[in-house]
Amino acid sequence: MAHLRVAQLVIESATYRIVDRSDITLDYGELHLDPDAVPCALDLIGIEGPYAGRRMRAIIEVDGDRLCVCYDLERELRPRTMQPLGDQLLLSITYARAAPLRALPQ
Repeated sequence: MAHLRVAQLVIESATYRIVDRSDITLDYGELHLDPDAVPCALDLIGIEGPYAGRRMRAIIEVDGDRLCVCYDLERELRPRTMQPLGDQLLLSITYARAAPLRALPQ
């Protein structure tokens, strides 16, 4: 079975990093969340990597420890729902929260 190159989405304050399995940052940028929007809106603004200088408009759904992010990369518009409308092509990625690191015994 092949593995995806992306291993983690790391969110720290108002920034995001996408990290591969070798702990190399593939993409880095600013993160803006509008939790009052329905559905919840997320903007990612690339600073370094393949999306540098680009704003990606997404919607998100959180279900327990899972975060689903949905983009319309063709039109660069925010999707209205997680399901494509008409001939719309959406990219949906689900991330699972990593287990917290345990302190080592002293």
